[in-house]
Amino acid sequence: MLKKLRCLLLCEDIEQERLFRPILERHFRRIYVEPRKPHGGASFVLQRVGRCATYIRQHQQEAVGLLVVIDGDTAGLQDRLAAIRAAVGSTGSPWEKRIAICVPSRTVETWEMWLCGLREINERAEYKTIFRREAEKGTMSSRKAVEGWFASLSPETQQIEETRLPALAHGRKEGARLQQFAKA
Repeated sequence: MLKKLRCLLLCEDIEQERLFRPILERHFRRIYVEPRKPHGGASFVLQRVGRCATYIRQHQQEAVGLLVVIDGDTAGLQDRLAAIRAAVGSTGSPWEKRIAICVPSRTVETWEMWLCGLREINERAEYKTIFRREAEKGTMSSRKAVEGWFASLSPETQQIEETRLPALAHGRKEGARLQQFAKA
């Protein structure tokens, strides 16, 4: 029997969805985005992640993955990972391998700018306004960032990425792990 691969996407806002939905669509047949009504944001993700993880735990016989996306903001990668793992009740169980966590730091626009080719950025500065301005000019977009996600990296570029944007390097590993689940 063929598995019907599905993935839940729990994210803060439409900009995160614009980046991560097309990435997931390359590996999963169906993507379900957790509704963000009335508001999204980090608090929404932290409130809903436990419920989504419970769904994954209760449906282990189904081919369902979960991608959790939450901006690092001022908290950063490690604090956000700890908060998500606490909300999930992480114990290292096998079903947890179907949950991936991406923490765009400082925000998803930071990652999008890097993936669109801008290399003089870091995870501490705020780039939302700059990305939106560049998107209006047509020089950057979520679509271009998705292409950048799948572009092969030279060892030198990969090392620079790991140094300047460690949260993105972590996110790529999480995405690759979820991709392996989809292929299994």
